[in-house]
Amino acid sequence: MMVNSKKRSVAIILLNWNSYDDTSQCLLSLGELKYDPFHVYIVDNQSGDDSYQKLLNDYEAGAYPIGVTFIQSGGNLGFAGGNNKGIKQAYEDGHDYIWLLNNDTTIDSNALHPLVEVIDRDEKVGIVGSKIYFSDTGLLWFAGGEVNCYSGSTHHIGYKERDIGQYDEIKSVKYIVGCSLLFRRELVESVGYLEEDYFLYYEDTDWNIRAGRLGWKILYVPDSIVYHKISSASSSREVAPFFAYYNIRNAYLMILRNEGRGLARISAFMNVLWRVFEYHVRVVVKNQDSKRRRSNLIMLGALDGFRERSGKKEFQIK
Repeated sequence: MMVNSKKRSVAIILLNWNSYDDTSQCLLSLGELKYDPFHVYIVDNQSGDDSYQKLLNDYEAGAYPIGVTFIQSGGNLGFAGGNNKGIKQAYEDGHDYIWLLNNDTTIDSNALHPLVEVIDRDEKVGIVGSKIYFSDTGLLWFAGGEVNCYSGSTHHIGYKERDIGQYDEIKSVKYIVGCSLLFRRELVESVGYLEEDYFLYYEDTDWNIRAGRLGWKILYVPDSIVYHKISSASSSREVAPFFAYYNIRNAYLMILRNEGRGLARISAFMNVLWRVFEYHVRVVVKNQDSKRRRSNLIMLGALDGFRERSGKKEFQIK
């Protein structure tokens, strides 16, 4: 769909992978948005179930009273690869702003307007993001992001805190999480696309760091409210075995790519060793299943990081 309106148009990118219920509920919440114009792009990462066809059938039957473009990625390209498909199409269609939104979210009807309002005020603001809550408890999940550019460790400001107004001011942050991240189209021209060879985790953090280095401002916007359907009570016992592999490997790769190979590399190396120890402790303390497989993936994540290997590990995704 080509954009003709002179108003600021927003493309909303939803990535679907075997998630009919989540994506459908997200689309229904987008139907309540008090903003115009916007257009949704659903990118399907080659789902193995019938979720893509069901969503398409629902749309053709009028279940979602909003404009939607459906895109097949052609494979499981991970977070970055799938989103890049949508970003490229949205850019070609001429949208002013592009909003990456997790499909396992629901949004406040006013979630989009504050993001556009803030980014409109200053042409140097490149990225803005929402205040995000755990949907099950209402505790904070994200109120801006911090990143240690020597170790690679990241932190969600306000994580699991009760919101009493302590994060109600717009502020500059190190990164906005890809769960709800709106950016201006000019970033595609200056920063480029998300790095696809991370496959999972750290691609959004890396992209924020690159944008910041080029002088773009990154702002947290508390009046934009999003609810993330991740359990605040979930423990590391429930985390998939490949989680540790990608987190260990990609944190190290991100530091090498953005901070060079001096003191930062030494610090990142030491952080990998600490993470190897920490994840092994979790396997025992949390009584995680598949202990041997988890241990192997922890060690492989460290080794692949040190070898500077990237990309998708085919045997990881179950």
